[in-house]
Amino acid sequence: MTTMDVKHIARFLGAMSIEERVQIISVLLEAGKEGMAMLDIAARTELGASAVFKQLEALAGLELIFVKSVDNTKVYVANTLLLDELFEWLYQTYGPSIHARLEQQALEQQALEALENQSDQPAS
Repeated sequence: MTTMDVKHIARFLGAMSIEERVQIISVLLEAGKEGMAMLDIAARTELGASAVFKQLEALAGLELIFVKSVDNTKVYVANTLLLDELFEWLYQTYGPSIHARLEQQALEQQALEALENQSDQPAS
């Protein structure tokens, strides 16, 4: 992840730690590029309109979602590029690839120890 630092990652993950926000982002991801109006999001998530509005404002402030105007109605769209980048970074850093790196490091350590043991042995 080249454009984000640890501070940004922590902010995004903190934003995603609120259940209502996860529900909203899920609904917006399902809606795709067309996005969804606030009242439609409230209906789909079964959250109150004021709660949805509050969470949408917070998510928009972090640029996890975008707001666009369609026929004089605010429509909210998930920032899929940012979400993809965030989850790709998490996967690369903490997903299965970390196990492969740890295994590789262990193998390298074992090889170094074997070389050291061979050099410690007297030549016959």
